[in-house]
Amino acid sequence: MAEEDQAKAAEAGPQGSGSRSAIKQWKEWTLLAILVLFVLVLAAVFLTREGKKGPRPGAIREGSTAPDFALPALNGTYVSLSDQKGKVVLVHFWATWCPPCVEEMPDLERLYQEFRGPDFEVLAISVDEEGPGKVRAFMQKNRLSFPALMDPGRSVASSYGTLKYPETFIVDRSGVVRHRAIGSWDWNEPVNREKIRKLLGTR
Repeated sequence: MAEEDQAKAAEAGPQGSGSRSAIKQWKEWTLLAILVLFVLVLAAVFLTREGKKGPRPGAIREGSTAPDFALPALNGTYVSLSDQKGKVVLVHFWATWCPPCVEEMPDLERLYQEFRGPDFEVLAISVDEEGPGKVRAFMQKNRLSFPALMDPGRSVASSYGTLKYPETFIVDRSGVVRHRAIGSWDWNEPVNREKIRKLLGTR
């Protein structure tokens, strides 16, 4: 009787082992499939967000009133957007550590030199956290003459819905955002200069 039981166990052993192996393999493949699916979902969400055009949720849109602000300039005096009432104002968010920002600065300076006057202003709002010394040195090194304001806590940048830099808002004489530039723009392009000319009412 014992010999029969041992024989049955010997016969069942390999089959049982094979069954357990199949179950284990099935579980491994299931976990792998779930992992792959999870990665694909994350990738789809990321690409969808990156590929969206237009304002992010909470961002100031074209046609909206530009939020007022008062920020310290490099000399310590405060400058507000409302101080520029009646002017076309280019509100530009940037940082010295941002390569696209650095690349864009010479074009922005040329734009400023072309349109500067009683009807036009550039307010370059830096989100650098190291203080005005670093921004001042950067401005001097690159011979930038437009006003630079400090927003190290990014409170004003947040009020505009700005999360990435650079980002620019062109505000008309009545304080309404007419154009919004996400990322660096070539301000030498005639089409971009024409936007400002139209707001100024010049040709």
